[in-house]
Amino acid sequence: SLSSQTLTGGFSRELHLAPGMERFPTVTAALGAAFWGCAAFVTLAIAATLHQWDSHASQLLAAVGAAEMLGVDSSEAVWVLVVPYVRAVCVAVGFYGVYRALLTPTPVRSPNIHAASSAKFRALRHKHFPPGFANGWHAVCNASDLEHGRVHSIDALGTHLVAFRAGNGSVGVLDAFCPHLGAHLGMGGTVEGDSLRCSFHGWEFATSGACTAIPYATTKGVPPRAKTTAYPAREILGRVYVWFDAEGRPPQWELSAHLDLEEDVAAGRWYFGAQRTVQFEMHSCEMAMNSADPVHFQTLHGPFPLPVLQHVISGVHTVKATYGTGIVRSQRVERPWLTEFVEKMNGLWFFGIKWLPVPFAASVASMVSTTVIFEGPTIMHFMLATPLGKLRLEQTQLSLEPFKQHVESRWYAEAGVPRIVLKIVALIAARALEQDREVWENKIYRGKPMLIAGDGPFPAFIRWYSQFYSENSAEHARKSLEW
Repeated sequence: SLSSQTLTGGFSRELHLAPGMERFPTVTAALGAAFWGCAAFVTLAIAATLHQWDSHASQLLAAVGAAEMLGVDSSEAVWVLVVPYVRAVCVAVGFYGVYRALLTPTPVRSPNIHAASSAKFRALRHKHFPPGFANGWHAVCNASDLEHGRVHSIDALGTHLVAFRAGNGSVGVLDAFCPHLGAHLGMGGTVEGDSLRCSFHGWEFATSGACTAIPYATTKGVPPRAKTTAYPAREILGRVYVWFDAEGRPPQWELSAHLDLEEDVAAGRWYFGAQRTVQFEMHSCEMAMNSADPVHFQTLHGPFPLPVLQHVISGVHTVKATYGTGIVRSQRVERPWLTEFVEKMNGLWFFGIKWLPVPFAASVASMVSTTVIFEGPTIMHFMLATPLGKLRLEQTQLSLEPFKQHVESRWYAEAGVPRIVLKIVALIAARALEQDREVWENKIYRGKPMLIAGDGPFPAFIRWYSQFYSENSAEHARKSLEW
């Protein structure tokens, strides 16, 4: 006797339909009719049951008495009389469960408003961070990239470069675009003797940037003005480094923290054992800034950096940073572009509870120490002393964009260290690096941070890192496509 409109409206108000159901009034009316019809049926059934309970109870008692007189199990008689009621209850409960599953609304989560890749957030980061490309030495490629006459293209540091190995063995890094008509020297360019030949018109360039040949030139010799920009390059431990400076100045200092390792590898006392590359959507200062932040070693790096174990085992670290000093050939030296960072783990505990230590962890931790030398803005030398021998990690980052870093890690170990140990340590270090990713890729920079007692030496770090910027650093960054 109820109209569809009345039934639909009342059902929607009382039962709070699941999202989207209000768009189907016919279905809603049908569900409402079914629900109220079944509710009426169950109500009438209960009333009828209560009305007839006296007679049913009498029948039950009579059946039980008769069964006992005949020596028959009375439970069967009871079961025959009770089953219809049990069945009715099960049907009612089942219907109610189906009704709740179909019509109870499910919670809807609000969208995550923050998007690290959004243009708005990128603009905010550009506003707060220092310029995207720091002055100094940067690792741009590996020596293996230049084998067999290959020309390696590099899009980084706000410019385009090409690297090649001349016939005499020297490495050259040039501006990627030919000064003649702008052809990209890495696209079809070939190494001819000691020069890089442009595929467009055959101009050839030495590692110094000077043009050495123009096949069709009608004048004798090559005009002196025919040259391109060449970047100072160094080849160290299988990596190629270039000097970048926003003012165009020559190298202000030379790389030296690697010298002892380079000699040990050449003599066979150390070996190269592992390599890993990864990219982070962050600014180049973030890794070096870790040196000024001892507290985050207890929070982000407290959990042991391996799957499963990170939920069970945690440790406590002590760290110390000294800006303006470093280690070269096992000697501590004072040089403004260096920073010495010492980290030590004091032990491991289950669930961070001090009275549940991991067996032997304190003894092993006392024999392990890590010293990190930051050499300029993007080069790090990790020196690990362990009971099984010493290990070294040479880690570099290349700014492909102001907030995109290509990080490469190369591991070395003393000849007596088993390779499996080196692989395990490299895996743990890689996992530890990933612990920083979420913070690095979603933070802004505070030039004047709000510090309290117990924070690290952030002002000292900011002063140290600022030396790698000059007057034109911001202008060069703004000219890059991604700025």
